[in-house]
Amino acid sequence: PFGGVAVVCAGDFCQYPPVAGSALYSLVSSYANQTEQEILKRLGRLSWKTVNTVVTLSKQQRMKSDPEFGAAMQCLRTQECTYEDVDLFNSRV
Repeated sequence: PFGGVAVVCAGDFCQYPPVAGSALYSLVSSYANQTEQEILKRLGRLSWKTVNTVVTLSKQQRMKSDPEFGAAMQCLRTQECTYEDVDLFNSRV
């Protein structure tokens, strides 16, 4: 679907949804009376659904020199912070 060109998509599903519009993985309204924006949403969703290989990176490389902070950031990302994590963040302000 991309003219023989390899496409690499990167993202973080724990982030907030897009400010304007909708995420590519969200459902699209019915076919009737589509606006140009809805057609673009549908094309984006169809492109997203053609992805057949997913590689999930699970090892934190950016903060490997500070594993305590890296672990706290992972907890923050998944909304599982402890009071110790909060204390650590506050100590760096």
